[in-house]
Amino acid sequence: MGALCFKFVDLAAARAWVNAYYNTYLNHLEPLTDYQTNPNIAVVGGFMCAPTDEEAWEKADGWTFFQFALQLYGKEGPFEPGTVNFWDRYQEWKQTPEGSRRSGSELIGSPDTIRARLKELEEAHVDQVILLNQAGKNTHEDICASLELFAKEVMPEFHDRHSEQEAWKAAVLNREIVLEDIDTEPFNLTRGRKPTLPSSREARNMVSGAVGRPGATSES
Repeated sequence: MGALCFKFVDLAAARAWVNAYYNTYLNHLEPLTDYQTNPNIAVVGGFMCAPTDEEAWEKADGWTFFQFALQLYGKEGPFEPGTVNFWDRYQEWKQTPEGSRRSGSELIGSPDTIRARLKELEEAHVDQVILLNQAGKNTHEDICASLELFAKEVMPEFHDRHSEQEAWKAAVLNREIVLEDIDTEPFNLTRGRKPTLPSSREARNMVSGAVGRPGATSES
């Protein structure tokens, strides 16, 4: 049992979702059978660590491609194979105000910059942070160098404090610490999105892999 989020906008959002998750777990848990639960919250964030912020952003130039592609496909897809160049569309989108905006929650920058942002997530009691380092056209060398610098300069201190997070979680689960109920509605920024193109039988067949595959069953 857990929760996975692609990013939090800021510290306030992170704290709101963490509190809501653990309060729901404690007060509204309805297990389907008798099993051991293991509550955790994980956050996925765009990542690139380099000696300077400027170098990190240059190397992570395509980190939002993953998010853009998901959004484009959800809004305009499905696409006929070979009819859309996602990278070209991404380059066009990056020139727009939306595409050039930074959320401030990215784990992109120098060791000091990344350390400061991780401390915010640590303060909000996020359990795990998953580093999205391979989005866009990042080189293998830059990815490896980024991970090595992070492991050397940033990660050890957070490992050393991991026991503090586990102690906090134990106190919450034992109801020794009562978390404030924080309204999460202001942080539901992407809810209610709908594709601009209606679904069709042909589109569903393409998504399911029924097109061009011998013996495949078409979608009704």
